[in-house]
Amino acid sequence: MKARESAPLLSTRAMQRAAAAMLLGAVTLFAAGAAGWFIQRPWFELRQIEVRAAEGQALRHVTAHMVRAATVGRLSGNFFTLNLDEARRLVESVPWVAAVSVRRAWPDRLVVTFTEHRAIAIWDDGRLLSDAGVVFTANVAEAEVDGDLPRVDAPLRFAAEVARRLPQLAAQVALMGLTLEALEVSERASWTLRTADGPRIELGRDEPPGRIDERLALVAHHFSTVTAQLGADLLRIDARHPQGFAVAAASRKKP
Repeated sequence: MKARESAPLLSTRAMQRAAAAMLLGAVTLFAAGAAGWFIQRPWFELRQIEVRAAEGQALRHVTAHMVRAATVGRLSGNFFTLNLDEARRLVESVPWVAAVSVRRAWPDRLVVTFTEHRAIAIWDDGRLLSDAGVVFTANVAEAEVDGDLPRVDAPLRFAAEVARRLPQLAAQVALMGLTLEALEVSERASWTLRTADGPRIELGRDEPPGRIDERLALVAHHFSTVTAQLGADLLRIDARHPQGFAVAAASRKKP
């Protein structure tokens, strides 16, 4: 009997596939090594941080110096390897920053775009209130560079509502020839205004919504008439009455 010939252990096609896989692996390793070498070149070290204002804004408080101070020695990586989330967290710590975006700019720059807080009042704990209703920490002197800001004494839960109402309340007080110095909101949501050169105005609770605006508008409408009739400086106005308001005045002026 003729002995049966044994089949080859590996077919030619299988050997070709194995060789191709080995070649692909070698090429991949070479490419990865070359890419690693390339991205580590000193050409891509971050050499500049460019500070920009968000569209439609101008930066008044955030400066390139402040951004450098917050990031120097803390940013790791280059154009390719920098962690943008980490970079954003660092620059968010800069005072006055309301929002920030960070992006790379070829080949060695980081572009940081800021939106600043706009302070409209000073909270009772020394922080600032922004027009968006955010209580934040910054230099009060910088906030008052254009003039004194009103003070706010209120629970923090009223921050957004105070920011929304404050401009209108200040405008109504200005119609009386007065300046809004401070605003108080009690735990029971009762609103009181203090003027720098006039009376304390008690407006009470805003029930139903819009009531304190109606009360202040009524006071503003009659303020000059009442002052003239009394011939004295008003010390206090209680506008919580249903059909009008009560006043307390200084001693009548002598003719």
